[in-house]
Amino acid sequence: MTKLLETPKELAERVGIPVTNVRYLIREDMLDHIFTAPGKRNPKIPNGAWEKYVAQFTVKAESRAAASRREG
Repeated sequence: MTKLLETPKELAERVGIPVTNVRYLIREDMLDHIFTAPGKRNPKIPNGAWEKYVAQFTVKAESRAAASRREG
């Protein structure tokens, strides 16, 4: 069964990045999240939020032909 919400630590372990990076993305409103306690405490990340972040912020690589045309 898939969990509907993950803690920052659980997400960090699942995707292989430091939990401080996850907390930064939450603080900067770059990663979808909800707070389960008053005063913006205890953030949780909904299912699919990481995948949405990756899709939104992935930088597409240029082909060599396009890069050489731009330089020339």
